[in-house]
Amino acid sequence: MSLFKRATELFKSGNYKDALTLYENIAKIYGSESLVKYNIDICKKNITQSKSNKIEEDNISGENKFSVSIKDLYNEISNSELGITKERLGAPPLVSIIMTSHNTEKFIEASINSLLLQTYNNLEVIVVDDYSTDKTFQIASRIANSTSKVKTFRLNSNLGTYFAKNTGILKSKGDIIFFQDSDDVCHHERIERCVNALLSNKDNIAVRCAYSRINLETQNIIKVNDNKYKLGLITLGVYRKVFNEIGFFNCTTKASDDEFYHRIIKYYGKNRINNLFLPLYYNTMREDSLFSDMVEWVDENNIKQKTSDARQNYLHEFQKIHNERKLNELKEIFSFPRIHDALPISKEMSKLSNPKIPVYINICSIPSRIKQLQYTIGVLKNQCDHFHIYLDGYPEVPDFIKKLGNKATVINCQNKNESIRDNGKFILLEKLIKENKDGYYITCDDDIRYPADYINTMIKKINKYNDKAAIGLHGVIFPSRVNKYFSSDRIVYNFQKPLENDTAVNILGTGTVAFRVSIFNKFSLSDFEHPGMVDIYFSILCKKNNILQVCISRPSNWLTEDNKNTETLFHEFQNRDEIQSKLIISNNPWGYSSIYPLLNNNANYSELIPCLSFYNE
Repeated sequence: MSLFKRATELFKSGNYKDALTLYENIAKIYGSESLVKYNIDICKKNITQSKSNKIEEDNISGENKFSVSIKDLYNEISNSELGITKERLGAPPLVSIIMTSHNTEKFIEASINSLLLQTYNNLEVIVVDDYSTDKTFQIASRIANSTSKVKTFRLNSNLGTYFAKNTGILKSKGDIIFFQDSDDVCHHERIERCVNALLSNKDNIAVRCAYSRINLETQNIIKVNDNKYKLGLITLGVYRKVFNEIGFFNCTTKASDDEFYHRIIKYYGKNRINNLFLPLYYNTMREDSLFSDMVEWVDENNIKQKTSDARQNYLHEFQKIHNERKLNELKEIFSFPRIHDALPISKEMSKLSNPKIPVYINICSIPSRIKQLQYTIGVLKNQCDHFHIYLDGYPEVPDFIKKLGNKATVINCQNKNESIRDNGKFILLEKLIKENKDGYYITCDDDIRYPADYINTMIKKINKYNDKAAIGLHGVIFPSRVNKYFSSDRIVYNFQKPLENDTAVNILGTGTVAFRVSIFNKFSLSDFEHPGMVDIYFSILCKKNNILQVCISRPSNWLTEDNKNTETLFHEFQNRDEIQSKLIISNNPWGYSSIYPLLNNNANYSELIPCLSFYNE
């Protein structure tokens, strides 16, 4: 091993004393210190800094009477070199900073601003709101409307910070990805310094800096186990390819940054993570923070941090996986999106739906939408147990469907005269009921883009109604005595538009429907006499079985349409809806009067009808 390579390994591992000795020897051998001057200076600075920190920490821990302010940390940072990487060629890489938020309306604007004021300019901020109930998302959206650097997304159910982080990764475009919590801020040079450190060696795969905890009342640093700052997991920055090679964060509510960090070490080796010993990231100390289960206060400037039982058990579980499974299996184990926990964890650490019965996704597709179908399958394949796919006129089964193997049942109808069109989404329902099998039944379209949190949200909503309702996102309310299906009098809740509260409806569009199979005692596909009218037939089926249909709340564009240059059923039938109208009229009444009996005087359901109580239309 060359002397320079050995010195570099010592330098990267933090052994600055031995690295300095070797660098000084290299300078003597080559008769020039300029070759390694930068490395020598950094070694000397870190050795001096380490000694001064030790003295200060010992003094503070002994008497706990000296306070450290954020200004002190800034002075320490300003006295260190920026670490410009002269070897970097061309434009700086795009950096994506993923920020997750949940009820942090007091902090999120300051947090986003600390990223917008970075000295590193080529960046984007991806804010993923984890179903906040305060004004957090509105504040983030306002900021996003004023700058192209910020983009906002919102989960439609509370699934935890790591699910939100993974969603942000999918939405981001950067070559390098960093993270920041929405109640934290960072130094204005954080990204520049960390990127420089990451790019300083082509073998680096990740970088992390130190963080400090801030007392919001005193604005002083809170020492953790007598340290004014320490290397952090939230400060991690990684190349995008890492997620492609080893998988995403495990979708727990806490501690999965620890698991991900150890997974990086297991896969790549610890020496490929560059540690930057500078406090560039600042945590706020709040009672409801995710790390509150680890904290014991000593005084206003000092805390003791320990590992909770839940975190300790989780540590044991993920170490077991890391040690027992092959490296090439990690990507699949920690795939995303997901509806089940990847590892055994305590109930308090999971917000996933974790269904105990199978999840069936049913899709009908036409050949002109093969690209849309491929996208839909890609998004949903890790969100279900089985696909039932009705191909309407495909010349052959596409390869991306064949790759699903036993996870998919495929019916390819190539005879136009025998096609049942979108009624094909209910072939499996008849089979499951006949065989007395239960499950969650999801019907989808090939021209809708579904989000990563789609199935988790749909199952949670079904559970909200005790698994007794059919839910969806595209709903229609008719007048009590309707005489035309595509009537201008009907109220439409379009699936792309926002809806503040769950709302009971007469018709659900079956591109976005979900229900539990067991709500139906019997079903025959022959009852769906005409193809292309499945929404009406399904709603009549619900009506006859006294099943409540609920159009669920969602943010704008949670789902989006993707049917460019292809005709939809709406366009096909809007001016010739005689059969649909006859079906609706023959099953009167509709309107709210048909919904009231389904509410069963349940106070929780009363909000499903957005009208005054005396109105009975």
